[in-house]
Amino acid sequence: MLPHKPIQDFVKIISLLPGIGPRQALRLAYHLLHLSPKKQQEFIRTTQGLFSKMKLCSDCFLPFEPRSSKEKLCEICRDPSRDHSVICVVEKETDLLTIEKTKKYHGVYHILGGLYSGKKKKQGASFTLPQLIQRVKRYSKSTRPIREIILALNPTSEGNLTSYYIEKAIRNLNLNIKITRLARGIPSGGEIEFADSETLINALEGRK
Repeated sequence: MLPHKPIQDFVKIISLLPGIGPRQALRLAYHLLHLSPKKQQEFIRTTQGLFSKMKLCSDCFLPFEPRSSKEKLCEICRDPSRDHSVICVVEKETDLLTIEKTKKYHGVYHILGGLYSGKKKKQGASFTLPQLIQRVKRYSKSTRPIREIILALNPTSEGNLTSYYIEKAIRNLNLNIKITRLARGIPSGGEIEFADSETLINALEGRK
């Protein structure tokens, strides 16, 4: 016997989330159905708020809650005390948050939303390498051009391949931009998201 269509639809959508397969999504569906009506309504309101109140920063693609409908930049990108001439390129939001926790980096960021691989040219529809190139070109004509790109990607085969493509694309712009990578304080095959603060600080300070 197949689950009823509302459950099938839920499983189909939730299975799109990273790390959640159809079986886990089915368990979640049944768990939610056993919650009290009050908790179910709270879940619905929270989910709706996530989509209706949050938007992506037009520069770095970090989700943020705008103060008005016209606000396009997140707190980091609109902070005048940050060094806007240095962009730290990360794969995902959790990498950005992990680096921010060190309180040692004072530039801005760019979230790629995916990585290159040997089988597929890019991972996911939200891959923002083209937007990074446009951002660098746009700021090159401003009073605060980009002077350094830090490639803070996980030291995996896909991370290294993506760093290669980014470096090549940036150098083709001929804008005399310094390109650095995190020092090997991050072990090969490791993930930035799970690195401790001291390791990340050493990797940032020792970049080359």
